Amino acid sequence: MKEAREKEHEAYMRTLTPEDIKRENAFRAAQRKAGKSRKSNIKDPNAPKKPLSAYFMFLQRIRANPRLVSDIFGDETETTKQSVLAAAKWRSMTDAERQVSVCLFSRPLLGLVTAVSCC
Repeated sequence: MKEAREKEHEAYMRTLTPEDIKRENAFRAAQRKAGKSRKSNIKDPNAPKKPLSAYFMFLQRIRANPRLVSDIFGDETETTKQSVLAAAKWRSMTDAERQVSVCLFSRPLLGLVTAVSCC
């Protein structure tokens, strides 16, 4: 019975348009403000994702290059400790070194590749 209800709910959620989602989220926000509900907002599954920040572009570049992985992470395999090491490396970089990741970050925002002075 629970599975059938969940399937029915998922089918209903797929039929919602972006306007329906906005209207439902506004209603839910009003209900939360009035203290009548604790339901969170609906996320639009078709909404575009935000582009990665310059720091996350830097992380992608590290993880794609085995030499950089060994230089920065060493023998560390735990993800949380790798994040600490990567953050320390990012903080220790000069602005000129960071500029490469910043340029990679700005390209998706521009929507096209243009001649940028930093790249």
